[in-house]
Amino acid sequence: MLRNRSLVTGNILMLLLGAVWVATFFFLPLYQQKVLGYSPLEAGLTQLPLAAALMAASWGAGRLSKSLLPGLLVLAAGLLWLARLPVDGAFLPDLLGPSVLIGTGLGLAFVPLTALGVAGAEPRHAGIAGGLINTSRQVGGALGLAVLTPLAAPAAPELAALAHGYRRALVAAALIALLAAAASAIHLLRGRSRAATPLPSRS
Repeated sequence: MLRNRSLVTGNILMLLLGAVWVATFFFLPLYQQKVLGYSPLEAGLTQLPLAAALMAASWGAGRLSKSLLPGLLVLAAGLLWLARLPVDGAFLPDLLGPSVLIGTGLGLAFVPLTALGVAGAEPRHAGIAGGLINTSRQVGGALGLAVLTPLAAPAAPELAALAHGYRRALVAAALIALLAAAASAIHLLRGRSRAATPLPSRS
């Protein structure tokens, strides 16, 4: 299975996506509660547009042939927009737009990445490949938090320092999404070059 280029690439990219995914759902509620003063219920309810966009984009990604690279780019753009994180932010002007972009990017990227992670696996290995791609997302989330949490640590207990820490973590998450986008572009270009290479003729 590890000789399968698509499977290995899909799992590496899913590690990166998992890091971004978990970090977003970890740092955004912290910012809302610790900086903006939202209650846990309010913070949860404001995640609904993100979740709705994620579900809609996942449904659409199943009907699109090439949504991985656009999805990762949309995800990075949403994270960079969200990373503004003003101390006196409000939901409609500061959180709604980037949340919808992030949800859309996650949905567009997740479906083709899952398919890539099981592509080419033999039928007897289908269960292993499916378990591996889901494990990669979970492990990526754990590694992402381990790397990004120190960036979010505030230098002081003031609200501005808290917001600045979360801002750094989200910018780093956006850079991880861009790294995944670059890797997916390289994978697509290699796939096209292999497809364009003529097979040797047999005499």
